[in-house]
Amino acid sequence: MPGSTRAVIAADSPTTAEAGARIAEEGGNAADIAVGAALVATMTEALMCSLSGSGFAMVATKGKAAELIDGAHTVPGLDPTCRRSGEELDVVDYLLPYGSGIAIKIGRGTVAVPGVPAMLETLWKRHGRLPWAELVAPSIELARSGWPASKTMSDYLARVGPGSYVRQEECLRTYFPDGRNPAAPGSPFRLPGMARTMEAIAREGARSVYEGDIAEAIVREMQDYGGLIARKDLQSYRAEVRRPLMLRSRGWTLDLNPPPSIGGAALGVLIGWLDRAWPSETSHGERALVIARAQRTLLELRADVIESGDFDEAMARSLLEETGLLPWLPRLSSPGTTQLSVATGDGSLVSIAMSNGYDAGINIPGTGITCNNALGEPELNPGGFLALAPGARIVSNMAPTVALADDGRRLAFGTPGASRITTALAQTWAWMAFEGLEPGDAVAAPRLHVEPSAEGGRPIARSEPGFDTSLLEPFFEVRAFDHPDMYFGGVKLVMAGADGSLMGRADLRREGAVREVG
Repeated sequence: MPGSTRAVIAADSPTTAEAGARIAEEGGNAADIAVGAALVATMTEALMCSLSGSGFAMVATKGKAAELIDGAHTVPGLDPTCRRSGEELDVVDYLLPYGSGIAIKIGRGTVAVPGVPAMLETLWKRHGRLPWAELVAPSIELARSGWPASKTMSDYLARVGPGSYVRQEECLRTYFPDGRNPAAPGSPFRLPGMARTMEAIAREGARSVYEGDIAEAIVREMQDYGGLIARKDLQSYRAEVRRPLMLRSRGWTLDLNPPPSIGGAALGVLIGWLDRAWPSETSHGERALVIARAQRTLLELRADVIESGDFDEAMARSLLEETGLLPWLPRLSSPGTTQLSVATGDGSLVSIAMSNGYDAGINIPGTGITCNNALGEPELNPGGFLALAPGARIVSNMAPTVALADDGRRLAFGTPGASRITTALAQTWAWMAFEGLEPGDAVAAPRLHVEPSAEGGRPIARSEPGFDTSLLEPFFEVRAFDHPDMYFGGVKLVMAGADGSLMGRADLRREGAVREVG
């Protein structure tokens, strides 16, 4: 196709992937494709991500070092005249009925300063080539017409029910039209007010969210009803460009999300341990035991080191060195997100991860934006609710990753899944790099996830069919799923071969989709 870009896009939604393909057909490069698709994802993958969310983009272009664009949430409260006491905050403790039940806080007082708009605009400014308005155009058209409700969103809402949404009528009716049942998969769906929001973003860029009419709507809702975000918090937000962490594994160099996020370091440590502990010949049961013990050890490392107040880039890089990995190896032998990956024919790679947390159960009226609850997720706030200073970046499990092989292959991958992000990606890597599975088979292979017991007993090992868990039972409480499940993430993987070929795979645990152009 004249003027088009040869590309492959793997995303959580067919509509998201189609938007990326459209940008490729219009001649956009990898960054353009990723930005256009990600903007659509904030609508078509609602609740998994949002313009209120946090996000990270890992970018690798041939001949240049990879870079990470950090759009993490930040803590509001920079304007002392707008701060509130605890009794003035709209904060509710809530047990989300997902998995074994997840204790979170919801409400306007849990909403952090969004990073996705700034991250996407920074990615475009540094690496894109098409005009910004062309990248937003697919989002505007969809916002006006609506789109089919995604299976992932509908399945998630059916599991958790309307309980966390009943406190705001607009939010409840958006996701539960009759007040009880979510929109059925494939049924017409839209976010009221989103067309005006996307039109403003096309005209003004990210500034509309941080300084324009959208910013005014956010501040009004927060200040009138018990939130923390004030105008100064939004105006002060900036995406940051960082040097990735690096790890060598089986003839590949992996570029990982660096601190202050914890996802990249945790993924690198887990892959490093598995790489060294993986036996050349092993039974299925022994392999499951190595994976489970590595994940249990990661829980200990996170509690002891990664989630400490002293965790920084120097510590993260030291953990990925041989001397940092080896002391933990003996323990191996005896815990809402969307993601998209893009590869183009020139070898460029982009991996974007975005999250809206478990959401706050609140919409910004008239904008279509569903708010994050980043301040209300204990896993992201190990020091406690509002323990971080205003302006501080909130840690993240997200781990968009690129990997460059010594033989010229180039890979980008990532996954949603909260605490399952690290374990899903590490297992996909193990099946592909250690066991030699084709990328599609590695993405589809069964997964296991270890998390601590809420009662303080044995760690819980959840597994999909295909794992021999017999050797785990003395050490773990094994809970088997009877089918592959979205709980275990949804990996999206794209690869550019040394010969210029392109391929992509999207995890069918979610509504994964791959589109190729050229």
